[in-house]
Amino acid sequence: MRNGVVFISMIIFLNGVAKADMTLKPGPEVIPCFDIYEIALESDSPMEGNPFTDIDIRATFTPEGGSPIEVDGFCDDQDGRCFRVRFCPSLVGKKYTFTVTTNMTGDKEYTGSVHTTQPKGMEPVIVNPERPRHFQYALSEKPFYHMGLTAYHLLDPSNDDEQIEALLDYCVQYGFNKVRFLLTGYPRDNDARRRDEYTFEGDPWKLPNYGAPPGEVNPLPAWLGKPHHYDFTRFNVAHWQKADRAVRAMRDRGIVATCIVTIEKQNLPKEYGVLTEHEKRLYHYAVARLAAFSNVWWDLGNEHNEFRKPDWAPKMGDLMKNWDPYDRPRSAHAHEDWLYDDQSWAGFIITQQYGNCSEVNQWALKYRHIAKPYINEEYGYEGVLDEPKHGLNADWVRKCHWSIALAGGYATYGDWSAESPFYTGHVGKGKAPEQLHYLRQTFESLPYSQMTPHNELVGKNAFCLAKEGEIYLVYIPDGQETVLHAHPAKQGYKVTWINPRTDRQINPRKDMNETITLRPPSMDDWAVIIKSN
Repeated sequence: MRNGVVFISMIIFLNGVAKADMTLKPGPEVIPCFDIYEIALESDSPMEGNPFTDIDIRATFTPEGGSPIEVDGFCDDQDGRCFRVRFCPSLVGKKYTFTVTTNMTGDKEYTGSVHTTQPKGMEPVIVNPERPRHFQYALSEKPFYHMGLTAYHLLDPSNDDEQIEALLDYCVQYGFNKVRFLLTGYPRDNDARRRDEYTFEGDPWKLPNYGAPPGEVNPLPAWLGKPHHYDFTRFNVAHWQKADRAVRAMRDRGIVATCIVTIEKQNLPKEYGVLTEHEKRLYHYAVARLAAFSNVWWDLGNEHNEFRKPDWAPKMGDLMKNWDPYDRPRSAHAHEDWLYDDQSWAGFIITQQYGNCSEVNQWALKYRHIAKPYINEEYGYEGVLDEPKHGLNADWVRKCHWSIALAGGYATYGDWSAESPFYTGHVGKGKAPEQLHYLRQTFESLPYSQMTPHNELVGKNAFCLAKEGEIYLVYIPDGQETVLHAHPAKQGYKVTWINPRTDRQINPRKDMNETITLRPPSMDDWAVIIKSN
């Protein structure tokens, strides 16, 4: 071993013919828990054949006193000169031994070990096993309050790494701790505008690429070839390396990376087919390449009900569950309804529904019988419309997000305001993000995972979450007076009003009654925390 590199003469055999010498390079001897341990097999010359279909590489990692963990590798060079295995250890202070095998070397194996220390980066976010409608960090068990952002074409060829990191810094500034983005997909194919012809006017649904500036929403080149004529047997390594960098940049900032494998636009899923070897290869490669990042979640397909029948997601979900050694949170975004009840392949619920405050609150409550976190990924992206639909203004964004949260659910924002369509991955100009940051701060100050919806304790014009007898959160969207019917408290309650627009708190007052009249300070929307003394 010299400088951490193990030099082993390994001859690739394909169809019984020797093709190239390989050098195996293990990772460091010690890494922080939840970091990535990477093993590389490299060659100075390209291999013959197709490295994405002809070569298998995998490793088995076994912690002291624990069970073996199987990890698949992947090709990371267009000509097959580099293959990698990535592993994310989940136990602190443990020695993991490993064995690497590949059909490139016949019966030969490589063995080694790695030790883990305390984590230094982002822990995985998992479903809270004790309160399964909420999330927590895997090791510390601290609550994770989900605040999502949509940036479908974050990996667009027009976005360089600097642009991607600018968006992620914007997320940190405004408290967005999850970004959902596409790994593959086509935009609309009818954008023939010149840049000097571009104005963000008219019905955004009828504008090319939902109003994106020309040249800023392009096919995501996950494979070699041209759009509608991709070679689905050969991945475009440069595109996937860009995905690596984006996911790593999110992890460095404490942001969950929801990888949406594909989208319904322009028949891409039809081109590679339903549960074909091409489709399975795509999903398997994504898992082999990205699952070791501690911040990854999976979305099988955006609005997948528009290109797949209901039996597809359970089948693909089970395949991904088997391939993913870390069981990263998984789901599948359909339009409107959640189609899969409490099926085990799915870790959380995704819906897409636009409506007024009562409607989005009731939509989340509709799935309370399922013990999984609920996320409304598209309750309407911010635009200018003074009504609750796609393109709703900042006031409606704020009100809908609060209303979903008061049902014990989570939500995802997108910016469709002037010249900042959600599709592009650009920093937006919307007004709602600052106000949503206040929302997250409020809910993180509460024992949110221990509180349950109790709308029956208030009037029809308000929503209520409670840990009864201890703390109540009431949200009033229209500024109308309501009454809270709380449990008796010996020392009474402290009543504190919160302005969702400014985060300003009104000086708290004491109330000794169990029936508490709540009169908002103005006719705007208000939240109020009622806490036992």
